[in-house]
Parts: sequence; structure tokens; C-alpha cells
Amino acid sequence: MSEGVQIRVTDAEVLEALSAARRVAENPAAIMAAIAPYLVFSTQRHIEREQGPDGAWPRLSPRTARRRKAGYAHMLRVTGRLYASITGDSGADYALAGSNLEYARIHQFGGTIDMPERQQAIYQNYDARRDRFDARFRAKTKSNFARDVTIGAHKVTIPARPYLYIDETDRAEIPRIAADVIRREAGLP
Repeated sequence: MSEGVQIRVTDAEVLEALSAARRVAENPAAIMAAIAPYLVFSTQRHIEREQGPDGAWPRLSPRTARRRKAGYAHMLRVTGRLYASITGDSGADYALAGSNLEYARIHQFGGTIDMPERQQAIYQNYDARRDRFDARFRAKTKSNFARDVTIGAHKVTIPARPYLYIDETDRAEIPRIAADVIRREAGLP
């Protein structure tokens, strides 16, 4: 080398830190293991915000909202099953979040369900003095009359309400998680 100044790193701690950082970068399983729980958290946040990658989810139909105690609020969270079913997994080269519930897919992508014909009991009130039925349906406990009816085959269309996606916040946070793991594994502050 021509005239100048050189610095040579021979410090064992520095070399070990660089070696550890390289090992994590070459085998990112530790990074993926740290990203997976974040993806679970992020997915649950999407459900709480009722927002997909393109904005707010489509509103519930008025009929569906009337049948729910929560009305239009808390889409995909009334029972909490979907929200609680979000789990993460990771491996040497992947991190993921998802649900194993049968109906998780139709909420993510939307679709049409073919409902077969079925028999069902309906509950109403009967006024014996006037010999009339109140046409409104009642809860079983608030009814004095029940009858079986046939509900014909029909289709139910459910709009997509995507909750599994990566947004701008996630795109900023995931590299920070990776950097934190590399620093931790390399023993850096």
C-alpha cells in the first residue's frame, strides 16, 4: 500500500460480533422467529381497526347488523374466535401469521355461500283474544308460539374484509426487528 494510514481490527470481541452478525444474516431463523409474533399483533390490529390494505372494510348489511348485539361495530370480533385464532409460525426462511378456522378464508377473500334448504323453528306471539299472530319474530324465551318453517335454498354473499396483509407501519417495523435481532445476537448494544 502506498503512503497513508491503515487501521486493522484484531480485537477478538469485535471480530466475534461481526462473525455472529454474519451467522444470523446467513441463517435468519432467529430473525424470522422474532417477526412472526409481530405479524400476529399486526394482523389483530388490522381486525381491530376494521381496515384492509385499500381502506375501511365494507359495512355489514343492515340485516346482519340488526341480528347482532354489536350492530355495525366489531366486525369479525363478535365472538372473538377469529381474532383469537390468529397464530404465527416461523422457520429458517419464513415468518407467517394466519388462522386455521374454516371461515377465515371467506372473510379474507370474500365469496358466495350456497345455503341448502333447511327446517327451522321460528318464535312469535299469538294473541288468543284477537286470534292473531304478531308477525315479528321473537326470542324463544319471549315467545308463546313456535312453528317449524322451511327456509328455501339461497345464496349468501360475503364481501372481502382482508386482515392478512403488510401495511406501511409493518414495512417500517420488520427491518427494525431484524436489526434488533442482529444486534442482540452479535452482543451489540
